[in-house]
Amino acid sequence: MILLRHDRVRADGLCYGQSDPPLLIPPRDTAARLSLPGWRRLVSSPSPRCLSLARVLAGSRPIRVSPGLRELHFGAWEGQRWDDIDRTEIDRWARAPLDFRAPGGESARDLYNRVAGWARHFQPEDGDLIIAHAGSLRALAAHILGTDFDTTWQWPVPYATPVTVTNTTDGFVPYEA
Repeated sequence: MILLRHDRVRADGLCYGQSDPPLLIPPRDTAARLSLPGWRRLVSSPSPRCLSLARVLAGSRPIRVSPGLRELHFGAWEGQRWDDIDRTEIDRWARAPLDFRAPGGESARDLYNRVAGWARHFQPEDGDLIIAHAGSLRALAAHILGTDFDTTWQWPVPYATPVTVTNTTDGFVPYEA
């Protein structure tokens, strides 16, 4: 199974999760530089920053679009400048990053439960290409490895770089075609 985070976005200083700032690099350019093996099923978050890349990579092949793979929902914080969000609320989030919910949003544990529920239903396997977000890919890694989300929550997820997970890793491993 290959996991792929969307490419960088134009969101300097903005809080975004399920909102969709524009991509910095056109999906065709991102796809052209990727080295991917053949894949059996392509699954994408419905977010335009993921789905636009999936459409280029899929060509005429089907794409399974899954709302379960959306990024963390920051509620009222979505699209706000980080500098405009109440600092005491950001500090509360920093003290409990997996359990804190921005007003009207979801916690990281909610994100994990959503992604794990999707994975139990969909049953991702070898040969799948999954295009999603840092948060949802971290949650999927925790589910696949059968480990606590606390372990994978801080793993770095590079933009537009195919990665995989193994039972012997402490993070995502770059995929080598």
